[in-house]
Amino acid sequence: MTVELNLKEGFKEFLDGAIDEEKKSRFKLAVTAYFKAITQICDLIISRKKGYAPKSHSERFRLLEKEFAVIYSSVDRIFKTYQDTYSIPLTKESCKIIKDEIKNIIRNGELSEEFKEALSRL
Repeated sequence: MTVELNLKEGFKEFLDGAIDEEKKSRFKLAVTAYFKAITQICDLIISRKKGYAPKSHSERFRLLEKEFAVIYSSVDRIFKTYQDTYSIPLTKESCKIIKDEIKNIIRNGELSEEFKEALSRL
């Protein structure tokens, strides 16, 4: 399986899981899965430009900040929401915030056509 296919399938799996968890009002699990879906999209964007996918959050953030400033801003905005899954209760609003950033990342990464079905589910 190619890196690109693996990332696309990972995105779909995390997105499906996040939507299921959100429907069950399990917002911590939903936000965690939505954030993991974001990492897959970011890694896809990076992989297409750099020829490899990052191996950690810190490597991903450094690459995004350096070469994809607009996408980095989206990820940076919601990273605290993801971190909150460890310490505070989350809400449906937490899910909305992270879903909105997924849409922004897909659009800013010029993936709207490729991920049209995912956008329609968010």
